[in-house]
Amino acid sequence: MITFTDAQLSAWYGAIFWPLIRVLAVISVAPVLSHRAVGARNKLLLGLLIAAILAPQLNAPPLTDLLSARGLQLLVHNLLVGLAIGFAVRLVFASLEIAGELIGLQMGLSFAGFFSPATGQAQNAVASLLSVIALLMFITIDGHLMVLHALTESFRLFPMQSADALPISLNLVTELATDMFAIALRLALPFLAVMLLINIILGVLARIAPQLNIFAVGFPLTIMVGLSVLFMLLPYIQNPLIQAIERAATAFTQPAEL
Repeated sequence: MITFTDAQLSAWYGAIFWPLIRVLAVISVAPVLSHRAVGARNKLLLGLLIAAILAPQLNAPPLTDLLSARGLQLLVHNLLVGLAIGFAVRLVFASLEIAGELIGLQMGLSFAGFFSPATGQAQNAVASLLSVIALLMFITIDGHLMVLHALTESFRLFPMQSADALPISLNLVTELATDMFAIALRLALPFLAVMLLINIILGVLARIAPQLNIFAVGFPLTIMVGLSVLFMLLPYIQNPLIQAIERAATAFTQPAEL
């Protein structure tokens, strides 16, 4: 008869439970992995698979009393590490969404906003387009593999049994937020300049020819020019987006450089 001691069961449960907490935290926030098209059951199965693959290589603490102070401390630690990794990459996608909202607002497409099931909020057409482009580009450059690599490295840099070091600092959060708005402004600035020029031209035409119905002419003109500029500048979005994704994916795995 095969028997198991409480210590053995506690070690086996801990070898899966603690990695699973961090893996599920990443999956719940990171792009692609957290997409609503992926069901909760599939996310849980994927998390169990990744945790089972990583478990033999990790030195996980045994699963003792989870409601004790030490257990809650380890739980919060692993949750924060996983959420931080996924959140850093999610900020890049947020910058694309902000740029799309600014561009759509200037083009007059804010009236055509609709509910996006992928994000769970209302977006205009340009923001949805840039979100899809960012998602496809993320998969093309193996961004999901970068996230998994950052997750694997996090177990080495921030061990599960040590709740002292966290990858979160005020300076790092400030830098990531600054990069998010900087990327959004760099992408939206050419469109904002063109739209400003179009509005100036329309204003001059309204003064020269008051009988001209500026609203009937202005809306189609701004949409047509905005879409033309958008498709002309789409190829130039690739490089800054790739650099931002790579930097975000390694932000918490290279603390010495921050």
